[in-house]
Amino acid sequence: MPYNNRLLKTVITVLIILLIGSSFLLYLNIKEIKMKDETVSSLTDLTEKQKKRISELERTNDNLQLNLSRKEELLKNEIQTRQRYEEELINLAMVAKSELWILALDDDDKGNLIQLEIIIKSGRGDLFLNVANVLFDETLQSSAQTAIKVAREVTGTSLADKDVLIYIKAPVETRDTIVSGGSAGSAIALAAIAAMQGKTLRGDVLITGSIREDHSIGRIGGARAKSLAAKQHGAVLFLVPIGQKSEVGDIGIEIREVRTIEDAARYAIQSS
Repeated sequence: MPYNNRLLKTVITVLIILLIGSSFLLYLNIKEIKMKDETVSSLTDLTEKQKKRISELERTNDNLQLNLSRKEELLKNEIQTRQRYEEELINLAMVAKSELWILALDDDDKGNLIQLEIIIKSGRGDLFLNVANVLFDETLQSSAQTAIKVAREVTGTSLADKDVLIYIKAPVETRDTIVSGGSAGSAIALAAIAAMQGKTLRGDVLITGSIREDHSIGRIGGARAKSLAAKQHGAVLFLVPIGQKSEVGDIGIEIREVRTIEDAARYAIQSS
């Protein structure tokens, strides 16, 4: 009997210890769960705050983009207005104007036509060169100077009180086209001669070639590619330097070699 009582007490004690341990573990688990719930709640609050902040930033960004677009539009309008005023001022002082096409090559060695415009206006004998949306090499400036000098000699024109403006401009899509200063020389000289003489260039005659101080026209590269571009543009006569007609071959339009700019002028400039 005493043994049974001791055993019973021992069992009860063990059960009490187990109960206390289980209760403590349960307490710890409940506390941990509560802490996790608090953490989740805090993270949820933080997420909501971040979402709200992101939404505010997005609205701010939209407003900034809108303001930027408005300013870009205003700037674009201001630039267009300034260009219009500049053109009007140039037209007021303009003495003569001539237009032609320059033949150039792109990165794929394909021929392209780039618009050339020469304006002679009242001034102080200065030469201005404006190139837009095309690449050009370091010889273009000197080539343009030589072309104007040759044109002045051919026509006997004094530019002491005149400025010459040379515009070479292309559409944005042709910005990879390269204008070689050398190969543009003869076209610049022809356009300048026509402007100085007050005559009109034929729209169906184009030229490629460099210009030298002795008025001769020098060899260029890509003669065939340029001639094909000229034909596509509607030219019926394409003028090339001496010795380069064979490089062009038969393309369906007349190819004529010219030795000097005076020779070229006889074909390209209308007599009246």
